[in-house]
Amino acid sequence: METRTPEEEEEEEEEKKRSKAKAENNNLNEKNSTAMTIDFPDEILHHIFSFLPIKSLTQTTLLSKHWNRLSLWRTHPHLIFPHISPYYEATGLVPTVLSRRQPESKITTFRLSGYISSSCLRDCIDRVMYCRIEQLELGVNLDCSFDLPMRLFRCSTLRVLTLNHQDRRNLDGRHFSLTVPREGFGLAPTDLHTAVHTLSLTNIYLVEGSDFFLGGNFPFLRKLCLKNVRGMIGCHLNIKCPCLEDLKLDGLEMKELDVSGVRLLELELKRLDMTHSVKIFAPSLRSLHWENHANVEITAESFKCLNKGFICFLYEPGSAARLQGAFIFLCAIRFARSICFGSQALEILAKIDRAGGLPCSFNNLRTLDLETDMRKLEIEGIVCLLRSSPILHTITIDSTSWLNSENATSKEERYLESQKQTFKSLEHHLKVVRIHIQNTRMLTRVHKSAANLVRFFLQHGRVLQEMTVTLKSRRGDRRILQPSIRSRMMKFPRASSNVKISLVYWRE
Repeated sequence: METRTPEEEEEEEEEKKRSKAKAENNNLNEKNSTAMTIDFPDEILHHIFSFLPIKSLTQTTLLSKHWNRLSLWRTHPHLIFPHISPYYEATGLVPTVLSRRQPESKITTFRLSGYISSSCLRDCIDRVMYCRIEQLELGVNLDCSFDLPMRLFRCSTLRVLTLNHQDRRNLDGRHFSLTVPREGFGLAPTDLHTAVHTLSLTNIYLVEGSDFFLGGNFPFLRKLCLKNVRGMIGCHLNIKCPCLEDLKLDGLEMKELDVSGVRLLELELKRLDMTHSVKIFAPSLRSLHWENHANVEITAESFKCLNKGFICFLYEPGSAARLQGAFIFLCAIRFARSICFGSQALEILAKIDRAGGLPCSFNNLRTLDLETDMRKLEIEGIVCLLRSSPILHTITIDSTSWLNSENATSKEERYLESQKQTFKSLEHHLKVVRIHIQNTRMLTRVHKSAANLVRFFLQHGRVLQEMTVTLKSRRGDRRILQPSIRSRMMKFPRASSNVKISLVYWRE
């Protein structure tokens, strides 16, 4: 008969106690996990876990037996697959997750980014459409061209659709493409809850798409973004959706553009290669961003509700007839309350002013931002704006290069002085002046030119309250230049006794 020492018996007893405590702890964890799950409905749990990537979500099955049985990832409505690599694509991660979902489980959001094959992508689209998808975002690199199925746009539950081919360099060989049927894909009048309201297409080929964005195809579209969309050279692109509120076009090539929307609030047109004309009808427009050539025929009604505008004409010198489009455009934005003009736009303003004067006044303009190199034509454009803005409150001049010669600086100063009587805002409204200089390679000329402009506004701004000059400086410049510049500024005569002068430096 085996005999044990008292120490061995005591150690065995301790082991039994530890095993019992461990079992009780596991039971307690299981109960707590179950209790937590019971306390929260599935909707709350789905919202909590929507902040986790799909890999972490599947790991919740390891928390306990109850969590394993629950398998939230099989019914989770938000599936996010960021940075899919060729390895994960080869293992079929995405199709595997989709194939193991519980029947009748709805997918609200499906977001996929990274490398994926065309066959896998087609399978994913088919599966998420079957799961009543509401928001689909695809930002992928393809192994070959992919023809988008038209049934995707006919999906009765789809609300938000974002398609982006991320590798723009190889767009000629691998891209999204969409061929629009001539009969369109309009929805029945009774399907008031089925239309896409947000659509974004980037780096795709659109074939036969001139009339793709009409009210019959997208009767409830509110936001539309088209970037680097190809296949429309020589086309007349029509965008006429009755509910459209936000429109962004960037990097498109076409012959003509016709935009019409009574509810359109925000319009952004950038780098459009238009060979003939552009027409804009947007009586409710609040924000406008224009960054295009001025040598096209522009037809636009007045934007009487415009709050903010950014105007940059990519100007090409030519005949006076080419200024007609800019002439009409300036008339259309005359009701704006805040405008930012680029340097090319200032040159065109000066040319129009020389040709017979600005066609209108900016009677509502309160805030004016100018991006300028302070060349002669640009200064004439600034003077034209100051003359035409009687209630201007704030002006910001942002310059990347003030490299005028001494003679040019003196001429600028005399020209401003000769025009001061026409600046009504200097007498009663202009209260804030900000001057930013971003290039100080020739510090002496830069600071002298800026100082002359500061002196002009201080000397003639009768109600001026704030004068701020911001200079980019290299290491050591501030210590050398700040005392002399500040002392010079403080000696300038002031028409307003309440003005506060600030000199700010920031390093490169």
